[in-house]
Amino acid sequence: MRGTLQPNSMRGYTLPRYEYRTPPEFLEKQSFLYPVIVAGAGLAGLTAALELGTRGIRCLLLDEDDTVGASGLSSRGICYAKRSLEILDRFGVAARIREKGATWNEGDVYRGAERLYRFNLQPETDQKFPAFVNLQQFYVEQYLVERLQSVPAVDLRWKNRVAGIQAEKDFVAVKVETPDGICNASASYLVAADGGHSTVRELLGAEDEERSFYEDRWCIADVHMDIDEKRRSEQTVRRAYLDGIPTEGGAIWYHQMADGIWRTDWQIGHLADPDGETTPEKAVERLRKLVGPDMRFELVWVGPWRFKKRLLKRFLHGRVLFAGDAAHEHSPFGARGGNSAMQDANNLAWKLALVLAQRARPDLLETYDDERHYAARDNTENATRSAIFIGPESAGQRLFRDAILDLASREPWARRWVNVGRLSVATVYEKSALNGENGKFNSFLARPGAAAPDGRFGDGYFVDQLGGDFCVAYFGAEGPPLPFRSFFVPEDEKLFMRYGVESTATYVFRPDGHVLARCQGIDSGFALAAIEAVFNYRKENP
Repeated sequence: MRGTLQPNSMRGYTLPRYEYRTPPEFLEKQSFLYPVIVAGAGLAGLTAALELGTRGIRCLLLDEDDTVGASGLSSRGICYAKRSLEILDRFGVAARIREKGATWNEGDVYRGAERLYRFNLQPETDQKFPAFVNLQQFYVEQYLVERLQSVPAVDLRWKNRVAGIQAEKDFVAVKVETPDGICNASASYLVAADGGHSTVRELLGAEDEERSFYEDRWCIADVHMDIDEKRRSEQTVRRAYLDGIPTEGGAIWYHQMADGIWRTDWQIGHLADPDGETTPEKAVERLRKLVGPDMRFELVWVGPWRFKKRLLKRFLHGRVLFAGDAAHEHSPFGARGGNSAMQDANNLAWKLALVLAQRARPDLLETYDDERHYAARDNTENATRSAIFIGPESAGQRLFRDAILDLASREPWARRWVNVGRLSVATVYEKSALNGENGKFNSFLARPGAAAPDGRFGDGYFVDQLGGDFCVAYFGAEGPPLPFRSFFVPEDEKLFMRYGVESTATYVFRPDGHVLARCQGIDSGFALAAIEAVFNYRKENP
């Protein structure tokens, strides 16, 4: 498709360029064995390297580019969910994202010019993080790069492209193409986080469980608008338009980001000349209809996009582990792409660190495949249903959708059926082999496998207590000391309700902040057994 505007700079910001350094493999004329090599410095790769490096695992991170983002100032992923912010908070990155980005909990759903309703994703006011913060992806990646620069265990190399791999029984040999030529490195494990066009996936011949392409076509236009602070704060609401008037019946998405820039997406596949819709001139014409005749604005980035659905059969191939878009792709509806990539990295890194430290069996990595493959399938199915609702592919689908919209305009209870993107929340590893439970609880929210529910705790928040390692919370009474962090939770109405505690209970949390196990009463033996079961996990043969 033609007619794009893809600059590398805008008012007040230019994409950073990072220096290429000659690898030590050239200088010392030998190959080195690293505990982990990560291919790809996108959201999945950067988060994985940060998780591993801060756990003391030496890590080589390779990226074929010398900057962040892709295709210039493309905003790409923009919505960072509460769970992602909790993951990044441990590294001090979440605060920067929140300060720079636009926070939102609410969204409006329109049908044509009529607003059907407004929803609130997080009515609770005692959470550390909001439902979402909107920020251009290149900023998030830049913050992660800058944080990695203070982690000695991680060697981030720019202009290093994976050109070949040889998977052996005890290591993975990697051929790396650099401006100085080809060099060789090896790793105990290779994390393939090199995106939707994954070189590692192709070189390894990893098989897809499913793969298809969507025919629907869209245009993205990032636009700077001159809006005063009052109006800007009023517009930190995600807007979704179905049957949009400016797009002659196509859907429109309208999000505020940083720097006074709004991200707009609109369907163009149904229009007479989709290719012509992505010119800056046509983008200005459509935007003028959307924002009104008096709004002053300036285009920052314009480009076409279409999406595909792809899911690998397995994320674990011997000593090669796939994460992010290299493992799974789907439509962007629901902001599940980048958020899922960071959850992949969060799930994988603590397990890989335990295996490399010989504190856990290699079988533990099988739970990464089990848990995150389940998450990817759930995300894919949700995103696919959203795509069909937003852009019906048949007359029957459109008839069904329009009937739901008619009903939702009159009956509030029908609004839950309006699917403009089931927005990203933390995946619950409900069937994980690591889960443990003893006794009945009346909280579905805090069941084993779920991300720890948050709430006020002392002068801070409950999620602040988790700290990236195993820990135990004694609810309602003090418990004995453990070789892992433990803390006492005094009676609190909201926390006890969210965790389903009537009197006393013991909760065990995994290093990724998910509930590992829970039991009624104060039981340190139960907690220790749950953690030891992780270290000793052995996958049963099918």
